[in-house]
Amino acid sequence: MVVPDADNGFERRGGLRAAASLKVTYTSVDELVEAYTEDISRGGLFVRTTELLPIGEVVRVQVEMPDGGPVYAGFARVAHTIGREAVAAGRSPGMGLEFLDAGEAPLANEIARHLAATGHDEPVPPAPAGVSGRILVVDNDDAARELAAGVIRDAGHTVAVARNGMDAIRKALDDPPDLIVTDVDMPALDGWQFLRLLRARPELEHVPVIVLAGRLTDDERLRGYQNGVNDYVTVPYADDELALHVQRALERARAYPNRTAALTGYIAHVSIARLLTLLSSEQREGRLYVSDRKRVATAYLRDGQVVRVDVPEDQEHLDGAGRLLWLLDWIDGRFEFIPAAVSDPDSVGLSTPQALLRHARADAEPPTGP
Repeated sequence: MVVPDADNGFERRGGLRAAASLKVTYTSVDELVEAYTEDISRGGLFVRTTELLPIGEVVRVQVEMPDGGPVYAGFARVAHTIGREAVAAGRSPGMGLEFLDAGEAPLANEIARHLAATGHDEPVPPAPAGVSGRILVVDNDDAARELAAGVIRDAGHTVAVARNGMDAIRKALDDPPDLIVTDVDMPALDGWQFLRLLRARPELEHVPVIVLAGRLTDDERLRGYQNGVNDYVTVPYADDELALHVQRALERARAYPNRTAALTGYIAHVSIARLLTLLSSEQREGRLYVSDRKRVATAYLRDGQVVRVDVPEDQEHLDGAGRLLWLLDWIDGRFEFIPAAVSDPDSVGLSTPQALLRHARADAEPPTGP
């Protein structure tokens, strides 16, 4: 039996398998779906179902304990999917769901403690990697390049390396990779110049790019997004962190082929105001997910303007404009923009510049009251 420790709920390696199937419910296209899981880890769970959601979708899940036990609820993001065609290969169709509170994993902890206390748990090895791909690692520093390449190779991917931007362009043209991981501080042709050349090539413009960098300013990160960066990993990094970012980038690329528009990052690095300004200037369309350890919100954009904002229950009393202004108050957490068609009517009624101006004025007003 796995006994959760006091801090993490799960052992550091491996996961948890319930001796009995646990019922999981979630909403798909406004329909409540009941599915089952036996595999739960510290970071998420795998649900056996044919009612699949898009990768990146944020969903509220409820996990019902066996034998009439309690129901635990929280938010999760779809990390990967296995379709019906997997049945022919002997695999069960379903979805991998990543708990959005995985930093402290309170939902996972509660489930783990209950299963351990009631004898419904057993250890399982780590789940096999999802999508594998061909990764090009670009860095002029031999040690840094080989470190990143080794981490990615150990995660089950095929890795090629390049010593600089020009070398990377040549290798990418000869054998287009599924993902590029690059440093930005390189001589002759730095990472930003490399990105511009990459996006200028029709055969390479949709290859996702992860940038490895030290501390960058908001403006530098926005410059990267404008040049086609999909994600950032801060140096120094933990091996698992880089491997996870690579896996997510590949999964997003598979879900949204021929698009470079998926963006992900931390609000502490790029504010919501700056992010919305970027999306507005490029007239993006899609869903912007914003989350921290306790909250999840979704902004829907069409022609670069926010037309709808979904908020937690305690903020549902706000009108459309109020929800957008509330979203602009966020200073911590993660964001992820996923391109998608948005047909919702405009319930916000404010353009991005109008919303930013109103938000700035509200911040500048002195508090009222006695």
